[in-house]
Amino acid sequence: MLLQLVTALAALAGAACSLLAEGSGAGAVSGILPFTAGGFIYLGTVSVIPEILRNSGPGQALLQLLALLAGVAMMLLIARYE
Repeated sequence: MLLQLVTALAALAGAACSLLAEGSGAGAVSGILPFTAGGFIYLGTVSVIPEILRNSGPGQALLQLLALLAGVAMMLLIARYE
């Protein structure tokens, strides 16, 4: 329960930081966006890939890994052309 509280407090601190950095322009966005995208990619790969490899056959695992890579590519395209 204590770790859940720490996680919630970190989420509140992140929300406060984003609200404070709202008016600072493109400099803040160029530093925050790669950090956030990297966090999503890390969470996706660390939590999803072992489960994919454990619970599915090679063909299904390949399709799911390609879908994960397609999601990463979409994040890259959105970040590049936004």
